Amino acid sequence: MPRISKKASIMLSLVLACTFMLALFAAAFIFPLYVDALYAQARDAMKLGRGLLLTIGYLALAASAVADGLLFMLLLRVKKSLVFTPESVALIRRVSWCSFFVGILLCVLGFYYVLCWVLCFAAVLLGLCLRVVKNVIEEAIDIKAENDLTV
Repeated sequence: MPRISKKASIMLSLVLACTFMLALFAAAFIFPLYVDALYAQARDAMKLGRGLLLTIGYLALAASAVADGLLFMLLLRVKKSLVFTPESVALIRRVSWCSFFVGILLCVLGFYYVLCWVLCFAAVLLGLCLRVVKNVIEEAIDIKAENDLTV
């Protein structure tokens, strides 16, 4: 597989982050139509109130938008070679909490819509992976600081 340059990779990631944000904004407008279609097809015993479903969905969309914004900020820091800093670690930490929050929301929906359990586990796994990456970068910052002191 061909390898692209670091600069092109960062630019591609920035474009994808912006595209994802646009998709989230579009989803915010389309979401009520989707909920109405889902609500019309659900069995009576499995129906969750439309308002509650919309609220949970919009909270998940908002958390995703916040996470995307944080990732965009992190990518800008990567572009400036500011990766191993406490600020970058804080951004990763916040993205992981957004992922866990979406996981909790999907867990609630899992009691009404079984597919949400799969999405819940995916969101929680993503949050866990981000926490591991955050811990690795934190350790790298400590090692870098130690090495800077010895030189």
